[in-house]
Amino acid sequence: MRRRQLVLHALLALALLSALSVGLLSGGGVPVAAQDGPDATPTLPPPPLVELNEEIIKRATVLVMQTYQTRGQPVIACTGSGTLVSADGLILTNAHVALPSEMCRADQLVIAITVRLDEPPVPTYTAEIVNFSKGRDLAVLRINGYLDGRAIEPGTLQLPFVELGDSATVQLDETITVMGYPDFGNAPVAATRGTVSGFTAEARAGDRAWIRTAATIPGTMSGGGAYNRAGKLIGVPTIAPARAGGELVDCRVLQDTNGDGRADENDRCVPVGGFISALRPSRLARGLVRAATLGIRQGEDLTPPHAVPTEGAPIFSRLFFTTRVNEAGVPANVIGRVPTGTTSLYLFFDYDNMVDGMVYELRVTVDDVPRPEYGLPPTTWSGGKRGTWYIGRAGLPWENGVYHFRLFIEGREAAGRSIVIGGGPPTEPQFSDIVFGLLDENGNLVGTNYVLPEGSAIQARFNYLYMTPETTWSYIWYFEGQEVLRDTLAWAGDEQGVWVMPAGGDFYPGQYRLELYIEGTLSATADFVIAGGAEGYSSAIFSDFRFTDEQIEGVPTGAVRNDFPSEIPRLYVFFNWRLIAPGTLWTRRWLVDGDVLFEVTEPWDAESTGENYFVGLQSLQTLPDATYTFEIVIANVTQASVSAKVGLGQLPVEAFASAEGVLMTGRITDAETGQGIPGALFIVLQAEYSVEDFLWDRAQVLDASLADSQGYFRIARLLPRGTREEPLLYSVLVRAEGYLPLSADGIVVDTDTRSPVVINVALSRN
Repeated sequence: MRRRQLVLHALLALALLSALSVGLLSGGGVPVAAQDGPDATPTLPPPPLVELNEEIIKRATVLVMQTYQTRGQPVIACTGSGTLVSADGLILTNAHVALPSEMCRADQLVIAITVRLDEPPVPTYTAEIVNFSKGRDLAVLRINGYLDGRAIEPGTLQLPFVELGDSATVQLDETITVMGYPDFGNAPVAATRGTVSGFTAEARAGDRAWIRTAATIPGTMSGGGAYNRAGKLIGVPTIAPARAGGELVDCRVLQDTNGDGRADENDRCVPVGGFISALRPSRLARGLVRAATLGIRQGEDLTPPHAVPTEGAPIFSRLFFTTRVNEAGVPANVIGRVPTGTTSLYLFFDYDNMVDGMVYELRVTVDDVPRPEYGLPPTTWSGGKRGTWYIGRAGLPWENGVYHFRLFIEGREAAGRSIVIGGGPPTEPQFSDIVFGLLDENGNLVGTNYVLPEGSAIQARFNYLYMTPETTWSYIWYFEGQEVLRDTLAWAGDEQGVWVMPAGGDFYPGQYRLELYIEGTLSATADFVIAGGAEGYSSAIFSDFRFTDEQIEGVPTGAVRNDFPSEIPRLYVFFNWRLIAPGTLWTRRWLVDGDVLFEVTEPWDAESTGENYFVGLQSLQTLPDATYTFEIVIANVTQASVSAKVGLGQLPVEAFASAEGVLMTGRITDAETGQGIPGALFIVLQAEYSVEDFLWDRAQVLDASLADSQGYFRIARLLPRGTREEPLLYSVLVRAEGYLPLSADGIVVDTDTRSPVVINVALSRN
């Protein structure tokens, strides 16, 4: 009953705002005189966990529930936390929290919000999935209706929300606060404080693919938010439900799902993740949030995404360690041990038959003692079906000991490898830093990188150290995973230097690998791609880029241009290509005003040479004015970057609302009894209007709220701040049936005002 009442009051407040917006209250009611409310002065709350808007952050935290119907009753299939990132109801969470799956059978997303900070969340809304990345386990949802089935008109919600911060500036030992729900919705939103204990590297995301913390964070807070001291969201706490041997480790029975009158082991359970120690940085979610805010989605393309059939069991293989990874994601060396004081170590491995969204994990022991800070908790796979991957850590010393790394796929151990850290610097012979290139007319190696044109003059260059004459070394060349050439030689060079090795033979489009061995032990390896024809000493793969806003059966129609008028609903980019082998991994990106919106890495799935490949963007209404850039990347090398302008060529200043401001909350009570007054109306006027100016015009109202059953109210829209020199002054009006109205002018909000501003009002009866 209590929850129903709270939901009712929340809905009444929303109805009130809608009524004001269409003028239903215009001119109605008794004029309100300018009076000073006896208690209308701000009071300071206890010191917050973050410098600004702790209460706003808590109210912006939601509970996300995947549900389905059984015997006419809703059943919770999966649950997690989420964070409102816009006033109109965009929610950032984990993909596994929101996407239905074999583990989470569901047909509806229910959003529960915090009405009172000291009470459990109240199921209030439904939501839909707008954008998601299964691999990075991130999703953006949009609130689209009330739980009773009523739709929500776009732009009518005014919910508390937070802004994404710059996760790249997060420092080691920095204090962070994690917000989320500590259980399945039976407890209020909780805050957990901790510090940043390190960063975990991962292929395609760099050395800060994960922010690590030793804070104790329960698995139900997965999908919530991690905040810096400024109150900006810098990470999403993430953990996939753990498995052992393919079976869920922890799965809680919450409801009687089979109708036998008991909630026991025979009922469907809700999966739980373990304790969270890893945060996905907000930079990896920024594109999804920006796209959702702007109403932009990925549009049509020549080869729509499709599921790649699995040809066998997923496997990890060819594990080795390196101390350096270059900008192209290539290991600089292959090592069997590292000295004391090592600060960077990465585990590389090949993989096959993987699917984005699978759960994988890295467990690490040091001298047989589990050390989770060196590993990676259960999380979702993002590398696609086949390729080479790495996990590691840089920037912090690795302690001495015997390390054992074990990789798991869906809870089953897939591969392992050990390494010793300790002792002095190695002095044994070694190769490192392989690059590939072409010879110029003077015999110099030029155009060195990892994407080269078709031809037969490719050379490999690498560094060597501590080599002695007659040392046995060998090389092996691979093409598309198959060995094509090998030889074993006696070293005839100096002790250290740079060696250039001709490859010989013809190089056809596709994926290549070179392995270098010393005395039978792998010492260096690198992959490269052959694609396109020679253009100087670089590879020319993609050409003839054309932008248009229409296409018919894969052919551009209408004007081909780089400057479009405002309010077009979609945008296409067409291009030609040559000599790129099917299966070659490529990455395509859409950017808006220089910020990435979408990034997709997948195998090339068209003919090796052709025309009019196209990729599109589409809008729910019209594309906002901006500069849209399309990029193609292969082997971390940018192959093309082209741009087109829509309208003014720049996003409007107000495209992204600021979450900076002050929350206003409080309680409206009966002056005689001290009891709360349910349904009391609290109105805040725009800063430029006083109570005397108020004409019951919706344009004059900043926001309004109806008090709940205990008399508590909350103004959902944040009050913009003024400055110390020019503070903003707000006026408020309070009305309740059977009570004398109260009003007040001159409530100061400036840069020093601490949020929330608490206003308690006592009304006298007529």
